[in-house]
Amino acid sequence: MLGSEYRVVVAYDFGTTYSGAAYAFTHSTPTEVFDIKKWPHKAGNFFPKVPTLSVYQRHNQQRTQSLRRTALSEWGHGAKRTMLKPHADKQNVLLSHIKLHLDESLHRPPIENGLTPVQAVADYLAALHQHTLHELTHGFAKNYHPDTFRYCLTVPALWSDKAKHLMRQAAVQAGLISASDPSDRLVLISEPEAAALYCEETMSDQVQFKDNDRIMICDAGGGTVDLIVFQVNITDDSEQNGNNDSNNSVAWKKRQLKEVTKGMGESCGSVFLDEHFLELLKTKLGTRVMNKIYQREINELTNQFVDTIKPEFDPANDYFMTLPRSVQLQDLPDSLLEEDEGDLEEGILKFSGQELQEHVYDPVVDKVLALIEQQYKQIPDERLDFLFLVGGFGSSKYLYERIQQKFQHTQVNNIVCPAERAALAVVRGAAYYGVHPQVIVSRISRRTYGIDTTEPFDEELDPPSTRVVKPDGTIRCGSRFCPFVKKNEELTVDDCIEKEFYVYYEKGASLVINLYATENDTIPRYHDDEGVQRIATITVPIPNMPDMEKDERLWFKVR
Repeated sequence: MLGSEYRVVVAYDFGTTYSGAAYAFTHSTPTEVFDIKKWPHKAGNFFPKVPTLSVYQRHNQQRTQSLRRTALSEWGHGAKRTMLKPHADKQNVLLSHIKLHLDESLHRPPIENGLTPVQAVADYLAALHQHTLHELTHGFAKNYHPDTFRYCLTVPALWSDKAKHLMRQAAVQAGLISASDPSDRLVLISEPEAAALYCEETMSDQVQFKDNDRIMICDAGGGTVDLIVFQVNITDDSEQNGNNDSNNSVAWKKRQLKEVTKGMGESCGSVFLDEHFLELLKTKLGTRVMNKIYQREINELTNQFVDTIKPEFDPANDYFMTLPRSVQLQDLPDSLLEEDEGDLEEGILKFSGQELQEHVYDPVVDKVLALIEQQYKQIPDERLDFLFLVGGFGSSKYLYERIQQKFQHTQVNNIVCPAERAALAVVRGAAYYGVHPQVIVSRISRRTYGIDTTEPFDEELDPPSTRVVKPDGTIRCGSRFCPFVKKNEELTVDDCIEKEFYVYYEKGASLVINLYATENDTIPRYHDDEGVQRIATITVPIPNMPDMEKDERLWFKVR
């Protein structure tokens, strides 16, 4: 199916802590994006995102070995509700932060119930997808067959090609598309790129973008903080269409985004606040108490932090938390029980804003600030017109104030947080991208890409082990790296790079092309240099060519 024949774009923001879904119709003008707000087992007000939680029944080891694969029993709010029941942790396995398992650089431990990361992500995506399709059938989208749906999945900017490939595999296993569908039916877009499209599309009236304005997107989510810098180019389509009427030209103006610097990211999202909070809690209560508390109660304490402290944290305030009934006074450290200086009274534990700032927030926020500064210094002449804060963590008042302090004496003109829908910026931008991918006109390559090839052997540089004698008698180095794309190189969208090579003809043989990538700043000489990874192998059978002699040079192009 051609891209223009898709009728509905469905976008999924599969997040570390929360996930979201949105959709748009490809033929509506102007494009309007609709959020999925109703989620199973969510009482009270509609909320635009759903917890990225999965629950599986816990089996004993012998029974697990006899089962091919444990089925997902609950997800989202249902998973949260299930784990509040008595003995829930003994009967079930709760999976959280499963997105982090796709990033091999984090070296996460194996998933508790034995599933692979792709299987665990696919199970959750399948549940999210089925619910979204159910909601779509209640609206205008029911007039279109699901085969006309295109899907757009968001991924962190820092992810490797392997991690992105695993995400695509999970989407196929989840039933979003089939393996035989055209590749463009499932589009991956980096999370900060999607957020940039959201800000460019929905906030242009509020911030009045001008031609050549530069915007930085700081997408601070649950697991990762991703950054990207675009330049806004305003083009005048009226000239291209031969319309010389100056009164009409404004109506044809449109904005395009051109990436200015290589985006970057780091695993320093708000989930690490939760981890630091648990460490602080362990310090205050002591290891003895923490070891006696049920996992369900630890989850409740974490939820108190997430629901009551994180949204409005201010270091000038004190915060309070109700301890579980299972906590015995005699097990608590004496320092907590002191009459005047203690932090515990009537079962209520006090956290000062200062200790939360020092032990929970600043270790994470300092990393975010360092990341933003590193990206900022890559910008030519350090001129930046707008810095947008998006994502769940991006709506943090404390993070906003720290960024304001950090950049108040620089050429950052405006720091903006679209608070109304900051958490939805990524998924809404992804839906918009699925309809208008042409808005982004160029990107900066994050890696150097190339293939393995042979080059004339250099006695002074090349190791003897790489020396090969070809059928025509030429002496070559057999392990050279031929670059196609260089790190930090600007690439226009849909650009095609072509190079010509030759192979020695042999009937029935195959041509094997290995694609390599590296994040090294220098171009490698050999494909097996340190830091170079093989990311794909393409095998092409050489056709039978009666007019060619064995070992005759056969020229081919790699595009």
